[in-house]
Amino acid sequence: MPDSLAHAQMKISMIGYRSITLMPAELINNKRILIAPASVKLDEVVINPKKVKIKVLGNDTRTKAVSGGFTSNMLGAEMGIRLNIKHPDTYLRKLMFQINSNTLGKSPIFRVNVYSMGKDGLPGENILKQNIIIEPKESTGFIEVDLKPYSLFVSEDVFISIEWIKDLGNATGLYFSTKLVGSSTYFRYTSQAEWKKTTPLGVGLHVEVGY
Repeated sequence: MPDSLAHAQMKISMIGYRSITLMPAELINNKRILIAPASVKLDEVVINPKKVKIKVLGNDTRTKAVSGGFTSNMLGAEMGIRLNIKHPDTYLRKLMFQINSNTLGKSPIFRVNVYSMGKDGLPGENILKQNIIIEPKESTGFIEVDLKPYSLFVSEDVFISIEWIKDLGNATGLYFSTKLVGSSTYFRYTSQAEWKKTTPLGVGLHVEVGY
């Protein structure tokens, strides 16, 4: 580790556990770092025997005329959209998007993240308690991710994103179907960077929900 980073803080995080921040010297002196499981109280969900209404939220597009992608090729680069939740106990059923072009030579690997509403209207805390990994069989085309096994019920606006987690080449060579005028895209360069918002282009992430 270079001397220039001797006084920099390091953050260790894992979905389902509490993040910790420490100095490099602590990591050097302690080869084994323990992190505590996160304890989160969830709202009670009442299931009624009624017909479920299905709706698609986000930028529902498969167009190849407009494309957008990651602004960074660094691991941890992330982009997502805000889902406008209007009904209590809305069930996130399926995440969908279209990969228009891919110069990696392989299928990309992503992690799905779902964030609560944070300060300034930006993504806040990751509400997932286990990893949701996307490993498409094809390098391009329409991708569907089944979210039903994770029982994701939300009652207020959330953000859903995909995170670049395996280095297969230049992530800026990936392009997704995008709406010319759509829901704003939120992005950050690495997993610990600040979130930013871009409009009016909306990357084509969209989610099938039930309520």
